[in-house]
Amino acid sequence: MPLDFLKDFYHNVRNTLIWFVVYFFLQAIIWIVLAVLILLYPQALYVLATVFFFILAVVSIYFACVVIKYVVKIKKLKDSLTGNLLD
Repeated sequence: MPLDFLKDFYHNVRNTLIWFVVYFFLQAIIWIVLAVLILLYPQALYVLATVFFFILAVVSIYFACVVIKYVVKIKKLKDSLTGNLLD
């Protein structure tokens, strides 16, 4: 097929973006855990730091969702150009 390079490009981009998603979700989990620890032990830091960590977690989840959206768009583009809907 003449568009095999597009399929390879799609798979490489997809794999890279999957690692970005994993990174963002793990980062969000770390920030949430830190925020909970600060809430449990308020003498360590102020509640404002807890709000900051929760905001960072929400932003990380948002960026992960944006990356997922682009993965789906790239897959649709690849499928429309190659006609391969099952790969």
